[in-house]
Amino acid sequence: MEQNRENWLVSYPDDGNSVCFEMEDMSFWYQHRNECLVQALKANDFPKEFHDIGGGNGITAFAMQQAGYDVTLVEPYLAGIQNAQKRGIKKTIQSTLEDYAPEVNGTVPAAGFFDVMEHIENDLAFLEKINRLLASNGKIMLTVPAFTSLWSDNDVQLGHFRRYTLAGLEKLLFRAGFEVTYQSYFFSLVWLPMWLFRVVPEKFGLKKKNTPEKKKNEHMAGRPTTARFLRRLLHWEINAIKNKSRIPFGTSCLIVAKKIKSM
Repeated sequence: MEQNRENWLVSYPDDGNSVCFEMEDMSFWYQHRNECLVQALKANDFPKEFHDIGGGNGITAFAMQQAGYDVTLVEPYLAGIQNAQKRGIKKTIQSTLEDYAPEVNGTVPAAGFFDVMEHIENDLAFLEKINRLLASNGKIMLTVPAFTSLWSDNDVQLGHFRRYTLAGLEKLLFRAGFEVTYQSYFFSLVWLPMWLFRVVPEKFGLKKKNTPEKKKNEHMAGRPTTARFLRRLLHWEINAIKNKSRIPFGTSCLIVAKKIKSM
């Protein structure tokens, strides 16, 4: 698998899984995202059998597994698979989507990909492959970074090709054979700090290298007490998603959709 890496269609830093594994369990960002995703699964009546595509170290798969879902993690990087197994993920498959889609052609009842699609140059082709995974009326859930106005060198260093809006995602998903059934932004309170500390300094020529220490500080919001405080501030978003209310802005998009046409 590793020797075929040049053929992968995903742009992701070499140390991505290793760096993330060290901080995921303490990160306010991962913890809040997980709580929102589990509530979205429940509120939108997802089946218990769920595939986490490009699930990395299994931080989200583990939260879903703990919530009673039968999760299969599909991940191309060996480091991610090994970390997911250490975390306790019961079902892991090391594969690219390109290799896995033909194997399970049209049999998967539900799948998710969380902050994956922005790393893929041809997102429409990626969604069409996801379509081929799914059974008739199969469901998907996805998250991606929101708003081009938040684009910064941080996105470049993370291997992002773009940021999205909900309206743009709805059109893209329709072209790939999906109908959106729920959509929302989240991480609303992070929007202004991200703009102030990432976007504005670049307008004055100031750029910071995205070192492991910088990533850790951002995910910990400086210290554990600050991270816990941020989670409390954002907790209302979990209830909003539970009630299928739409949050009008944020740094991330959350989409639930169903397959309406085979590709």
